Amino acid sequence: MILKKKKNVYKNRKSMNEMHEFYDETLASLNVPYVDSYIRTSFGRTHSLLVGDPGKPRVCTIHGGNGITTLNLKLFLPLLKDFSIIAPDVVGMPGKSAPYRNISSSKDEYGIWIKEVLDHYKVDKISFVVSSYSSAMFLSFAKSYPEMVDKALLLVPSGIAHGPVMPMLSNMMVPFIKYYFHPTVKGLNGVIQCMGGKGDEDWRRFFNLMMSGYKMEMRPPREYKKDELNCIRSPLLIIASDNDIFFPADRVFKKAKEIFCKCSVHCVRIKSKHLPSEKVMIKVCNKTTEFF
Repeated sequence: MILKKKKNVYKNRKSMNEMHEFYDETLASLNVPYVDSYIRTSFGRTHSLLVGDPGKPRVCTIHGGNGITTLNLKLFLPLLKDFSIIAPDVVGMPGKSAPYRNISSSKDEYGIWIKEVLDHYKVDKISFVVSSYSSAMFLSFAKSYPEMVDKALLLVPSGIAHGPVMPMLSNMMVPFIKYYFHPTVKGLNGVIQCMGGKGDEDWRRFFNLMMSGYKMEMRPPREYKKDELNCIRSPLLIIASDNDIFFPADRVFKKAKEIFCKCSVHCVRIKSKHLPSEKVMIKVCNKTTEFF
């Protein structure tokens, strides 16, 4: 595969350096042991963390679209009691991987990228912890390499069914774009109010950095069809919320029962916006540990 570098996803080097500084600060604040690696993939150099006690069973987590590994780890921190976590930075998104969008969701290239990351860790089979955009990334992997999936948590997942388009555009996309071109405190509050994360200074700082200095991925991940997922046999835990503007629970659960016809699917409803609170995430992690 010939790697074609596209435009840098940061506005300038200063914006990239600020994001990397935020990454280092928030990773240190987690106060957990980790080993970081740089992995050569077909889509660019990938930075990845192995977090926690390496002697414990491993799970793989991937941050959501326009997200960042350190805050994703913050959400799933309770899992480190029982597991170690492989956590790569998605190429072309905030983090320390190559800052170019070389991976196509429509061509199922995320599955290839994930496979190359797991090959670095010599993984034959593993459970996944994914949320939002990374759920579609996981499905790209699972349909191509179903034998490598043990179990999976899909939290507020993409790739299955989305919410009504107009509310998403008016309540979320427009505020994002407005803030990108004209950042104000009021605009930032509006985004956080819609997404979740209110009162968490780390998320507030990240939203500010992401929307002011990074060129966001605005294309939604594709949704998968029943005949594409017939090969998946692994048990799935799907957790979603009625208050999620992107992937509301009723739509997700209904479609999941249709497209995952060859595996057991456990659906759990939470009270949350798209970004669950720390209190909700403790319940999510406990449920996930029981399921795994």
